[in-house]
Amino acid sequence: MAPVDSPQGNLKSFILISAGLLTAYTAIVAWVSYTMSISWPHEGSWADLILWFLCPGIVFQAFSIIYTWRTRRRLVRRTQTRIISIPAGLLVAVALSNFASVLAMDSFERAYAPFVAEIGANLAAPCLPAARYFESASVAAYNRELDNRHPKARLRYDTQRFVLAFAGGSMDIDGSTIYYDSITRKWKKFHNDKSAASAGYAKLTEGLAECLLQAQ
Repeated sequence: MAPVDSPQGNLKSFILISAGLLTAYTAIVAWVSYTMSISWPHEGSWADLILWFLCPGIVFQAFSIIYTWRTRRRLVRRTQTRIISIPAGLLVAVALSNFASVLAMDSFERAYAPFVAEIGANLAAPCLPAARYFESASVAAYNRELDNRHPKARLRYDTQRFVLAFAGGSMDIDGSTIYYDSITRKWKKFHNDKSAASAGYAKLTEGLAECLLQAQ
């Protein structure tokens, strides 16, 4: 075995340290991504900052380990490698965030399918009783899992169609809007500070009666 102060010993120590950092970064990113994937739908999250900060580190440490293992030399151009690892890591962070957002939205849509179905079946008087919609087994289980104790939605409707909207999360105070259009039978979401999307939503709901639906 090579002495601790030998080049071979130093390489092993370097790889172990890099591997430790890579494992820690990856574990944190995996946990954050999973948490985002089972959260209430959002358009941007403060958790994104963790991904933006750690994913470049994952790319750098992975490259450093591979380089050292293949060349038997420590990485020399560390500054240049860090510069390259930043945009590469940010691309990974964005991909993970988008994927988690898709999973979160899919879970939300599945849970609230009975909610929109019951509204569609009661368009003659869809606002009464408002709390009943939240008593569906899948809706109640979903909100219980997220500890969402007082969920509420804004319903806009006429005798032919309805638009159901919930407040979504975001990285800033503007928030986002998640809504279901009964004509297209699709859920959509947008950040509230996007004027074009907000204007489109306003046009979609123009002239419709409205009421607030809230769980008791």
